[in-house]
Amino acid sequence: MMQVVEAVQRRLLALMIVCYVLAAVVPRPGQFLRTVALGPGSPITLPMVLLAVMVATAGLGVRLRDLRAVAGKPLRLVSGVAANALLPVALLPVAALLLRAWPDAGEVECLAVGLLLVLAMPIAGGAASWGQHAGGNVSLVVAMVVGSTLLSPVTVPWGLTVSAALVGPGGAGSLDDTARLDGLAGSAGAGVFAMALIVTPCLAGIIARAVLGERRVARAAPVEKLVNLVNILLLCYLNAAGALGQALSRPDPDFLVLAVGAAGALCCLSFLAGRWISRWTRCDTRDGISLTFATGMNNTSAAAVLAASWFAHRPQVLLPILAYSLLQKLAAGLFGRPAAPSVR
Repeated sequence: MMQVVEAVQRRLLALMIVCYVLAAVVPRPGQFLRTVALGPGSPITLPMVLLAVMVATAGLGVRLRDLRAVAGKPLRLVSGVAANALLPVALLPVAALLLRAWPDAGEVECLAVGLLLVLAMPIAGGAASWGQHAGGNVSLVVAMVVGSTLLSPVTVPWGLTVSAALVGPGGAGSLDDTARLDGLAGSAGAGVFAMALIVTPCLAGIIARAVLGERRVARAAPVEKLVNLVNILLLCYLNAAGALGQALSRPDPDFLVLAVGAAGALCCLSFLAGRWISRWTRCDTRDGISLTFATGMNNTSAAAVLAASWFAHRPQVLLPILAYSLLQKLAAGLFGRPAAPSVR
C-alpha cells in the first residue's frame, strides 16, 4: 500500500489537474455533492466534512517533539506565523491598485475576494511536505503550520477586516460581494469557521497521535496517507465543480486569464516575501527553506470551502482560488532550492 501512496504523492499535481478537467467536463455530480448536508437543515456540508478530515489527518502527523524542537528558535517561528497573517495587508493593496484599470467591476471584485480569502487562510499543511522534500527544517515548518492554525480564529477575521476595504467602493469593487465580505469579517462567521473546521480537527489529530502512541500511528500511516490523498482529490473535484462547469458553459477567457495571472503574481510574491524574510532574520539554509514555504503556501482548500459557503451566488470567486491552489504547488517546486542566505 505504501508504494501506491508514494506513487499518488509523486503525481498529486497531475491528478489535481485531472480532477479540474473532470469537474469542467462532468460538473453535475460535484455540484450535487457540494450541497449534501449531514441532516435536514444542517449547515454542515460534505466539503466541510472533507476539509475537517484533511486538517485532522495533518494534525495526526504532528509529533510533539517536533514542536518542542523549535522552542529555542522563537524568532523563526514568530516570523513565519506573522508573515502569513500580515500577507493580505502587504500584497492586496498592490493587487487592488493594478486591478483598477480592469473595465468590469464585478469581475474585479470576484477576483479580489477570492484572492484575499486565500491569503487570509493559515499556512497549508502541505508546506511541511514540500519543505521536507526541499531539505528544510521539518520541525520548524510543522510548528509554523500549527501556530498559524491555532491563531486562525483571530487572524482570519482580522485579515478579512483589514483587507475588506480594498474591495469596497473605495477599493477594487463596489458590488454586493462587498457587503457579504464585510459581514463575514465583522461577524463571528470567519472565526467560527476557523475554529470548527481548522483548529478543532487539527487539535483532535494531535491529541489522537499522543493517545495512540508512535507505534500505532506508524502502523496506520499508509492507510491514513491514502485516505488523506483521496480526500484531497475529492475535495479538489467538488470545489472545482462549483466554478469550472459554469466557466465552460458561459466562457469568459479574459476573466480566466486575469484570474490565473493575478493568482500567479501574488503566489510568486508570497514565496519571494518568505525568502526575503529568511534573509532578513539571518536564517540558515534549512530554516530559510521552511520560512519560504510557510510564507508562500496557504490553505486553499479552506478558502474554497469558505467561498462556496458565503459566495455560492458568485462561483467566479472560486476561479482565482483554484488557480492559486495549482500555482502554489508549481511555485513550491520552483522555490525548492532557495538562494544561499546572506551573511552580514
